[in-house]
Amino acid sequence: MPALHAYAISGALVASIATWAFLQFPGLLIWCAFIGWACFLHSGGSRSVLGTVSACLVFGVTSAWAFALIVSAGYITLPLPVTAAILVAMLAPFIILMSKLSILSVIPASFYGFASCFAYIAQTPERFTLQAMTSLSLENTLIVVSISLLIGVGLGFVQTLIASRMITEPPMAAKEN
Repeated sequence: MPALHAYAISGALVASIATWAFLQFPGLLIWCAFIGWACFLHSGGSRSVLGTVSACLVFGVTSAWAFALIVSAGYITLPLPVTAAILVAMLAPFIILMSKLSILSVIPASFYGFASCFAYIAQTPERFTLQAMTSLSLENTLIVVSISLLIGVGLGFVQTLIASRMITEPPMAAKEN
């Protein structure tokens, strides 16, 4: 079977099972899982990127979580838009500079994690509070977003394993010869 068809079929299978499973556990975030999945695939979709993509996603979430703690604690007494702009101006280059470490080298994944964290706390009532962000529960963005993103990376890996077993066409290099 051609690779495109194998990926389409394996993607449909894994996505449908994942959707069913996430609906059984409503505290987890299926949209985060799909972001983690896509990030894994666009980073090459191989076993070799599992650790790096996962570390970058969690690094991004952790960076945004720390940012949100500073904002919600009121450590900076400027208006929220000014505070947010200052912190983003500091964190964006920090995330990029940290990519010198090979484990944090997938800059887009770090920003996906950062953005996912903020999407969750900005759009989910009662999550942008010190109480929620420091709890040891799925109310804590650091926990729920990280777990959901990492599940997504795992789903992407499972999709590639299934697809690789279904592919029957020769690799591109062999076709050209």
